[in-house]
Amino acid sequence: MARFEGALAVALPGHPDGAPLDGTRAMADWVIAEVEDVPGPLVMVGHSLGGAVALEVALARADLVAGLVLVSTGARLPVPDDALTRLDHDFAGECARLVEQSWLYHDADLIRRGTNSVISMGPAALRADYLAARGHDLRGGLGGLDMPALVVSGDSDPLVPTWLSEELADELPDATLAIIAGAAHVPQLERSDAVDLLVAAFLARLEQSLADDP
Repeated sequence: MARFEGALAVALPGHPDGAPLDGTRAMADWVIAEVEDVPGPLVMVGHSLGGAVALEVALARADLVAGLVLVSTGARLPVPDDALTRLDHDFAGECARLVEQSWLYHDADLIRRGTNSVISMGPAALRADYLAARGHDLRGGLGGLDMPALVVSGDSDPLVPTWLSEELADELPDATLAIIAGAAHVPQLERSDAVDLLVAAFLARLEQSLADDP
């Protein structure tokens, strides 16, 4: 929000306030209700599970979405069984693991603050997020999304490996894939310089194409 004038952010229920929602489609319905009266055109920006929600919004209400920026996400988001087991038996430890794996270059203060932020959601919200990610699989169903998309992946992401972003870009009819060197799961934070330039260029091209469209 600080880097792009006019940007709006939504915090899904359970993150940390309110009861978590069940599945990416329910999350998308909630987002639609939040943004459908915002003057467009709108570009939906989603990171990780948020990217899955952005895709669901575009599928449900393509009229609301002029473009997509999808960071560290995929047409599917596998979550291993042992992640859910760790959540049940060592919630704080699982939160720390999740945050630590999000960063390629570890900074103790960042890890601590990030871990505390995830812990603040509570185990029910993290479990709901894991289950929503496991239930997310839009392979074969994205061919109708003809709006431009920018797909961004950190080259060292252990949570959503680059091949999942490549698969997503292949599924979308009008996608550009950008792989960011020296970043893991949060390239928008680790390499904000590169990601900001990519997003700014994407928005400029989109704005020009909308202006040229009769």
